[in-house]
Amino acid sequence: MKIKGPEGTEDFISFEEIVVTEKFLNSRPNPEKIRKVVNYLKRTGCLDEPITVNRDTKILTDGYTRYIVAEKVKMNLIPVAYEK
Repeated sequence: MKIKGPEGTEDFISFEEIVVTEKFLNSRPNPEKIRKVVNYLKRTGCLDEPITVNRDTKILTDGYTRYIVAEKVKMNLIPVAYEK
């Protein structure tokens, strides 16, 4: 069975593979944005956008709010787009 990801998804990687840098860990995403992503996920069953990671290092470059939501709902496979 092929899992459906949001538009722009290039791959799915396990949550544990994603590397989050201090820059993100020290920031606080907007609670309203988190709520919107959670609601979208509940409504559609997938994130609104893929998380952007570096293809080689798996370092998160964009999508920290979606990363937090994925962690909250204990998603195992995360839709990603690779940094261009």
